[in-house]
Formats: sequence, structure tokens, C-alpha cells
Amino acid sequence: MAIDSMKKVTILCQVTAAQRLIKTVHGLSLVELTDAMAQYGGVTPPAHGDAGDAFRRDEVSSEECDRHLAKANLILGLLDVFFPEKQGFIAGLAPVPLAIEPEELDHAIHQFDLDSQYAVAVELDEVYRRTERTISEVEAQLKDLIPFADLPFNVGDMAKPQRTRILFGSMPAKGLDVLEQDSEASQLLAWEKMAPVQTAGKSSKGDAVRVLVAYQRENESAVRAALASAGFEEILLPAASARVADRISELQGDLDEAQGHVRDIESKVKAFEDCRRPLKVLRAFWESKKTLYQARANAVNGKWVHILTGYIREKDVEQLDEMLKRDFPTASMQVEDPAADDDVPVSISLPPLVRPIQMLINLYGLPNYRSFDPSPFMVVNFYLFFGICFSDMAYGIMLVALSWYIMSKTRQYESLYNFAKLLLFCGFSTIIFGGLLGSFFGDLYTAQYMGENNLLLRFMSTVRVIDPLEKPVVVLVMALFIGMMNQFYGIALKIYGALRRGDKAEAICDGLTWLVILPGFVVLISSAFVPVPKALLNVGLVVFFIGAAALVLTQGRASKGIVGKVMTGLISLYGVVGTYGLTAFIGDTMSYCRLLALGLTTSIIGISFNMIAGLLRPVPVAGIVLFILVVIVGHLFNFAISVLGAFVHSMRLIFVEWFGRFYSGGAKPFAPLGFNSRSAILVKKN
Repeated sequence: MAIDSMKKVTILCQVTAAQRLIKTVHGLSLVELTDAMAQYGGVTPPAHGDAGDAFRRDEVSSEECDRHLAKANLILGLLDVFFPEKQGFIAGLAPVPLAIEPEELDHAIHQFDLDSQYAVAVELDEVYRRTERTISEVEAQLKDLIPFADLPFNVGDMAKPQRTRILFGSMPAKGLDVLEQDSEASQLLAWEKMAPVQTAGKSSKGDAVRVLVAYQRENESAVRAALASAGFEEILLPAASARVADRISELQGDLDEAQGHVRDIESKVKAFEDCRRPLKVLRAFWESKKTLYQARANAVNGKWVHILTGYIREKDVEQLDEMLKRDFPTASMQVEDPAADDDVPVSISLPPLVRPIQMLINLYGLPNYRSFDPSPFMVVNFYLFFGICFSDMAYGIMLVALSWYIMSKTRQYESLYNFAKLLLFCGFSTIIFGGLLGSFFGDLYTAQYMGENNLLLRFMSTVRVIDPLEKPVVVLVMALFIGMMNQFYGIALKIYGALRRGDKAEAICDGLTWLVILPGFVVLISSAFVPVPKALLNVGLVVFFIGAAALVLTQGRASKGIVGKVMTGLISLYGVVGTYGLTAFIGDTMSYCRLLALGLTTSIIGISFNMIAGLLRPVPVAGIVLFILVVIVGHLFNFAISVLGAFVHSMRLIFVEWFGRFYSGGAKPFAPLGFNSRSAILVKKN
């Protein structure tokens, strides 16, 4: 129940067996290959002398994989355009990989004719892309022409007169009066009022009118000035050799024809629907094959020997050794412990009850190989936080039912199954705290909704310990107490981690000293708000000053000079430097107020929907229907937003206010060579 012990492994075999060896290792999925050239070729460590010059890499190309992947992706892309795959409820929550049976994989590889299907699909794809370009071009032209569809003249004729200039534009209706009253303008130009301005098929706002203006070219300047004074704005007409309406009709015919081609392509693409799953299987196969080819580039060859290096879990060494003895009797294997400076990949094995919480660690980042896995240590506090934040018994039952359903559908998808199992345990916690805090669909169980002395009311009255709506201060103090204890817990884990590494100085100076000062600090802070017995206050003062003195003397141990050490120690009490700080303790502890806030929010929103439904119940005839409808819709809404809030804020309390005390992630996960497709998993036969 911890980070798996890893071993460095080096495998040597005859060059003639190299490809078969890598393929076999790929099938086992036990070894994460590393770059053997760094140890046996290229730049050689001094211990190897010039021996590394005898080794070389194989030239490996994934061109074949890329070619097959491109073919499968093109066909699947066409299917996604015309016949998008409908996702079920589970797939809508998170991407569900394709579970492939070995027999199905073998059939797809040897029986499915990808090349012939691709030949048809690529032709359809080319026609479709050409047709789509045509449709886009035609629609763009129609967009430009439609506002001028009602023009009664041929637009091309406006440019024909040699001595006369014709303009088309718009102006305010009162602008026509300005032109009529301008005697000079009346002599220089002629105009004709047309229908109201049209923009994308809609009349323009205001009182603007469209106007056709004609004048002699030598009067250009004077006419332009007169038109400007009248508010005339020229409208550039689209290029057309005929009436706009006729051109629109012609383009509409082209558009109908192109859309007919698309429908014809769609009917032909439908024939590929039965091929969707085999295509996905093949895509997963070639993705895995590509990783195999890339892995070959990590190996090195000598004249007679082929070398693989990598990491393997200690518990898998025996299985690898048995395979080599059975299938490669001339090969040899060397197993050794990783060096202190090796970047060792991390694999974590956990029992079923703890395994779901590993998802949170993966989100934050895996622990360093020489550290410890915090998963077992965060089981209680995460479920505790979630249960308090959600804290409604009915919602807990709903979450358990939903999680159980998802688990039943995702047993072969480990990550999604463990996420559903995490929510299942969160649901149990929610049921417990919902009962303790007296919430079941808010207050739906009370007499005003379900009658006097109903069974649910009697049950909730029995199990309820405290009502946060009646005693919010008491619940707030409890939340702050949980926060303080969680902070102490994190510091204790820091001490544990330091002792595991053999760093006693860090355990004492950066851990134990804070466990001394903080309880005293809590007593001093509490005395400002509530009466504290004098004896306890004196003990708090003594403990505080002992811890403060220890911190001042130790937190600056890396600084130079006495003054530097003391100043750093003093500043560390505040929290600007050092591993923690009194202000950080206050801020982190206050963050646990969200336990009360979210718990109250869940209850209050539920109660609010109950009140709304209760107001509708007296409505004649439809009242009971409206009551039930509001209760169902309202509580489903509250369930959805509250479960999200409970999950996010519980993670925040773990990641920010707790992990910061002792944990840092960032290690790379153990990724053994195998069927490593992002979109599919290979079901292993027992």
C-alpha cells in the first residue's frame, strides 16, 4: 500500500532476436524503456572507456503507422461529419476508451480491408471538400446580393454611360427636402427615390430612404458637396451582369445543386457506419504500433548484442525473468536499484478501498519516488470535507445510486470506475452528515410538506445531532476546529516524510517546532474571544514562547552570520520565509469556514425550492402537479450544483490548505511499453 519499489533493468540478447524481444516486451507491458544510448553509446561514462563507440541506434521510421493512421482517421472524420456518434450517459461524463478483445483486434488487423475502404473514402472526401468550398462561395455571393434583390434595373448598366455618372445610396428622408430646396443641386443632378434601405433582408432603422442619383461627370465636385450636405451615403453595388434578382435565382440553383451533391455523398458515407468500430480498433492498433517503433529507437545494437534498458516494478521482475528464460534462453538480464540521482518513474499500488482517492493524487501530481504516497492519509479528511459540504441525506442516496450505476457500466475502464467509486464513498459520507445535520431534500420531511408525525420526520429527528441553521456559530467553531486539526495533521505528515528520508533536522526544525508553537498560539488567539482558564492561558504562553524561540533559532539555519540567522528566524514566524507561518496558519484555518458555508448553501437552496413548491400547492387542480414538478426540478438542480461545489472545495482544502504543509508532486508516472492507445484498452485474458 505504497509507492511500488522500482528496479533498473538491462536486457542483452543476440542482435538477430532484437525485434522479437521488443515485441514480446511490448506484449507483457511490464517495462518502461529508457534511452540505452545514454549509457552504452554516444557519450559514454568513463567507466565504459571507449566501449560505447561500438554501439549504435537502429534507424526507426513510423511512416507505415502514420500512413495507416491517416487512412483510418480520414474515414472516421467523414463519419463524424455526417453521422456523429451518439454518446451515452457514461461517455458524456468522461471519455470512455474502447475496450478491445484480442480476437476482435486480430480480426480487424487481418480481415478488414482498410486500403479499399480508404480508396472510396478519399474520393468522397475530395468531392465533399470541393462541394463545401462551392457552397461557401455561393452563400457569400448570396449574402452580398440579397439586400439588393428588389432593384428593378441591371446593375451592370450603371457603368455604361460615358458622360454621366450614376450613384446608388441612402440618405435621411429629410435630405431629399434639402436637395429640392437647393436650386443649384436641382440643376446639377437628378434623383429617384426607391424602396426603404434593406440590410440582410431587413429594413433599416430610422427614416432612411434609398436614392438613385445621376449627374454629369464634370460636375463631380459640386454634386458630391451637395449630396454630403443632404446626408447621402453611397452604397457600393455588387458586380452583376444582369438584374440582381436573376443572379440570385441563378446562384440559388447552384446552391441547390451543390447541396444535392452533399446529400449524395452523405448516402455513400453511410455505408461506412458499420466500419466505425473496426476502424477505431485499427487506429488504436497503429497508435500502439507507433509507440513500439519509437521504443526501438531507445535500444542500442553492437555487432553481436542488442541492449534494452528501462525500469520495472520489483514485483514484476520474476515474470520478466521467466519470459526471458522461456523465450530467449540466450538472453541475460541485469537488475539493480536506481541511483540516487535517477529520475525514477512512479507506480502506486493501493487496496480497493483506498484506490479511488488516487485520482486526486493524479490530478495534483505524483509524489517523488523517494517520498511517500499521501493517498491512505487523505481518505478520512477528503470524505469528511465532502460529506459536510454536501450534507443532505437524500442527495447522498442519489449520489450513491448514480455512482453505483456508473460503476456497473465501467468495470473494465479502471480510471472511470475508480472515479465512480470515489463518488460512491462520497455519497455514503453525505448520507451520514446529512442525517447528523438534519437535511433530507432540505426540510421536505417536515410537517408542512409531509404531514404531522410522518415516519421520515421521526427518523430525521432521531438521527439529527445539530441544525446548522439554528446554531451556525457552533457549527462554524466545529469547522474551524476541523481546520486546525487538519493543519496539525499535515505538519505531522511533514515530520513523517522527513524521517523517512533520514532528515532529522528538518523533522524537528520545520515540523516539530510548529507543532509546539501552534497550540500555544491557538490558546492565545482564543483568549481574545472567549474566557480561557488562567492555568491554560499560562500553559499556552509558555508553549508559544518555547516554540517561537525554537523557530527563531532554527529557521534561519541556512543563512550566513548570527544576525542573518536570527532575522530570518523572526521573519519566519510571520510566514514570509521558512516552511510555514502564523499568518498562513490563520488563513488556512479560516478557509475551513467553507465547510459551514457550502453545507448551509445546500440546505438553504433546497429549503427555498420547497417553499416555492409549497406556495404553488394551494393552486386549484394543478397545485399538486406544480408542487411535485418544482420539487423534482429544483432539487435536481441543487443536487447538480452542490455536488460540483462540494467536490471542488473539498479538493481545494486538500490541495491548497493541506498539501502545502508536507507534499509536492510532479513525478512522472510509470508508463510500461504496451498497448498504449489513448482511445482504447486491450482486454487481457486471465
